[in-house]
Amino acid sequence: MLGGMTIPAPPPPLFALDFETTGLSPRFDRVLEVGLAGPRPFRALVRDAGPASAAALAVHGITEAEALGDGLPGLAVLEGLLEALGDGPVRLAAHSAGFERGFLEAWAARHGLALPPIQWVCTLELARGQCAYPGIGKGLEALAWRFGLEHGPLHRAPADAELTLRLHGQLEAWAAVAGALGGRAGLVYLAGPVRGDGSRAAQRHNLERMLRLAQWVQGALPEASLFVPHGNFAFLDESEQPGPWVRDRAMRGCERMLSRCDALVLCARDPSPGMLREWALARELGLAVCHAPGWDPPPQAGAEPGHGAA
Repeated sequence: MLGGMTIPAPPPPLFALDFETTGLSPRFDRVLEVGLAGPRPFRALVRDAGPASAAALAVHGITEAEALGDGLPGLAVLEGLLEALGDGPVRLAAHSAGFERGFLEAWAARHGLALPPIQWVCTLELARGQCAYPGIGKGLEALAWRFGLEHGPLHRAPADAELTLRLHGQLEAWAAVAGALGGRAGLVYLAGPVRGDGSRAAQRHNLERMLRLAQWVQGALPEASLFVPHGNFAFLDESEQPGPWVRDRAMRGCERMLSRCDALVLCARDPSPGMLREWALARELGLAVCHAPGWDPPPQAGAEPGHGAA
């Protein structure tokens, strides 16, 4: 209580959890690998889970020899996971959360251990409920591709948990945009980085990511009419010698279109100079302005490429 006002309690900490298992049944199969992303990350292989079924092995590739060589006893892994989660209420995100929940509850029950209060969040269900655009895949890899999230090989628990946590952030941001604009979205201007480092490769990267994302936005804002300057000015090439002249022409065209819009959505964690210029004009015009994370920049040379899937 502060000055007669009740200060709301902060939300429980958010983690993302992923299991690789020996099979699909929480009753008969066991957790083989744990990945926990969030405030207190945790990862471990389980030594005594037993061999994975042929179907499970084809997905994650964790052999019994690897688990025996690098793993810890199952009870020690479970205790380490519960220590990382802590005693208080937590939010636990998973992609198809019913799977992880079933295995976690069965695992704790076998050892007589109590779980902390958990608010389960299923990113798969969030994605299904958020976007009605037909044909957009809702699997973890497909959503990473859609949102431009770079990543390494998946189907190992730590990597999948990290990606799930990032995906949750994207879905949460777009839910906030949809909540702010709602059915009165009107004409919505999608702004995102275009030029990058000035190379053709960076411009192509940003164009492709924005067009992928725009399909999602249209499904999340079905009543909106979108203006996507990346597509409108894709014929311009700022990497050539007259780049500044081209950019000035494009920006003036963008500003004319923005002046006819009802809302601006900035798709980037750190707005580019062009986006800041659009943002300033939107404020001057009194437009609704929303923010979303945008997409990852191109991987650095020599870095492991992402394995996204359309």
